[in-house]
Amino acid sequence: MLPAPRNYAIYPQIIPADKPTEMTIVPTEKAFLLFEGREYRVIVTSLNDDEPNYHIGTCHHELTAVAHDGVLRFTYTFPDEQEHLIRFEYKEQKFFEFSVYSLHRDLYRLRPVRGDFHSHSYRSDGCQDPAAAMGHYREQGYDFYSLTDHNRYYPGGEIDETYAGVKLGITRVKGEEVHAPDNVIHIVHVGGGSSVADIYVHNKERYDADVAEYEARVPASVPAKYAARYARCMWVTDRIHEAGGIAILAHPFWRPGRSKVFNINSELTRILLSSGMFDAFELVGGQTQVGINRCVAMLMELREEGIRIPLVGSSDVHNMENVSTFPHMFTICFAKDNENDAIIDAVRKNNCVAVEATNNEYDRHYRCYGSFRLVTYAQFLLKNYFPNLQRICQGEGIAMRSYAFDDASKGLIEAQVKQSDNYRLRFFGKKAPALPNEKMQAFEDKWRAVHMDGPSGKGSLIHLDPPNRQI
Repeated sequence: MLPAPRNYAIYPQIIPADKPTEMTIVPTEKAFLLFEGREYRVIVTSLNDDEPNYHIGTCHHELTAVAHDGVLRFTYTFPDEQEHLIRFEYKEQKFFEFSVYSLHRDLYRLRPVRGDFHSHSYRSDGCQDPAAAMGHYREQGYDFYSLTDHNRYYPGGEIDETYAGVKLGITRVKGEEVHAPDNVIHIVHVGGGSSVADIYVHNKERYDADVAEYEARVPASVPAKYAARYARCMWVTDRIHEAGGIAILAHPFWRPGRSKVFNINSELTRILLSSGMFDAFELVGGQTQVGINRCVAMLMELREEGIRIPLVGSSDVHNMENVSTFPHMFTICFAKDNENDAIIDAVRKNNCVAVEATNNEYDRHYRCYGSFRLVTYAQFLLKNYFPNLQRICQGEGIAMRSYAFDDASKGLIEAQVKQSDNYRLRFFGKKAPALPNEKMQAFEDKWRAVHMDGPSGKGSLIHLDPPNRQI
């Protein structure tokens, strides 16, 4: 959901749990500087508190704070890991309500990054230039992007060369979609330092010899009709792991071409997910809602058997115009940093959530899949963080595409990257918020005096009593 303009912001919005934290309410526009020395009420409600009577509302904690230099500061200890509502008032007049989220140390130290592990360009069967595609992703607020063209690892190098020497706000995660010969199962390889597809494309004899050995190693529990496909999946996933990447089982309930049959039937899907050879499961992406529902039901049954696998969401985008998957299907990873190895490590550790969005950008709804803890946190971020980040990133993505066409400067991109970095660091409490300076205060004092000297009006009506717009 795109954010509406707000007169005030609060920083930070991500807070360490059970630790005193100084909070700052700041105006986002000069006209809303708070009056010097005025006392305000601050009411904090922790949303996961135990409320014995919701008709009365007892889980509210009140404090007072005095405005200085146009802003309001107060210190509060936010309990446990949960969302909190904060509102500030003056003489029973409610001004604004904010949401913040407190985290335990392990999750607080990780950075949420939004991205796509499965996409295509004009270098295989997609419709976008590789470097321009990454600009489109940044325009939509993505933090990372993996180009996974069919049997092609090298188009990612085209992106690296285009933006060489430019500090970007978006990370390219290395990747390819592997279609091993004589195997209809699509496997997405991301993160590895070399290509798997190049092996069978340039040395088919080696591939055939290797697969013959793998076929002899297929577990006896695998039905004979699936043995050849299973062996080829073993070969692919082993090569991906040798390259340092992760193997993602892609869209098992996809119906390709004119076929009315699923790409992988439910029996084989269950066997593959139970095998342990895959590092993640593409729950969202490349299949309809029917397919997603089937996957969710199957995962619930597998979890009863003790089988757990990280879930990712991807667009599998080929054409970015009027499609249901981009930018509506993606993954949120909770990583040590926004770079290739840290993102891959986050998936390996199951620090990820698959997301699908519905409705339009002004009324967005999200379905998140993953652990309860991460889904709860992701829902907060999808409402309070990522939409604002997207607004800031739009110009950055447009500048990237212009730069790729030699029509914008490196400096233009990097200036906008600084803006998105500043927002992120302030949101997560890693940098102090931008505060009103003396020049701004003098400007507002002058025009506020003019305002208070004029008539009180509403619409076309003029009243002789003084205006009462008090902040």
